[in-house]
Amino acid sequence: MENLIEKSAKQIKDRIEFWLFKYFNKPKADFNGNEVLTLFELLNVELQNDLKKRLNLDRNEIPVLVLKISESEFIVNTTKKFVRIDPDSTEIIDYAEFERHNGYKSFVVDKEKKIITKHDGHFAEFGLRKLNGEIIYWKIPTGVPGFGFWNVTNKCELIGRKFKLIE
Repeated sequence: MENLIEKSAKQIKDRIEFWLFKYFNKPKADFNGNEVLTLFELLNVELQNDLKKRLNLDRNEIPVLVLKISESEFIVNTTKKFVRIDPDSTEIIDYAEFERHNGYKSFVVDKEKKIITKHDGHFAEFGLRKLNGEIIYWKIPTGVPGFGFWNVTNKCELIGRKFKLIE
C-alpha cells in the first residue's frame, strides 16, 4: 500500500491550476473567466453561487476548474471530484474512484461528413473510467477546450491515489 501524501485543499487547488497553466502555456493573468475551460474563481459571482449550491462541497473542498458545455451545463473540478451539472441533474465522480480518461467516442456531425475531435466547435461523448472498470460518458467540447480538459484533469487520478486531503 502506498503512503499517502498529506495536502491541504489549497495545495491541491494550486496543483490543478499549475497543470492548467502548464498545458495552455499561459500565466493566470491571461485567463479572464470567459474561456470554455477556465478557473472557477474567475466566473461571475452569481454563476459561482449558483454552481456552489449544486456542488455538494465538503467543508474543506474548493471548486477549481470549470468546463462550460453550454449556458446551463458545466463540469466542475473541485479539489476532490468531478461534478457534471445540467438543469436536471448533478453527477459526481470522486477522484478516489477515477482511474483515467478513456477519450472521445467517434462521432458524426452528419451522414456525409465526419468531423474529428481536434476541430473546435463540436461536442462528443468523452469517457471517464472508474477504478471498478465502469466508464461514464459525458458530452464535452472537442478541439482545444476538450483536449485541455483531457490533459489537465487526467492527472486528477493522482489526487485520488496519492494525496490525502487534510484540513
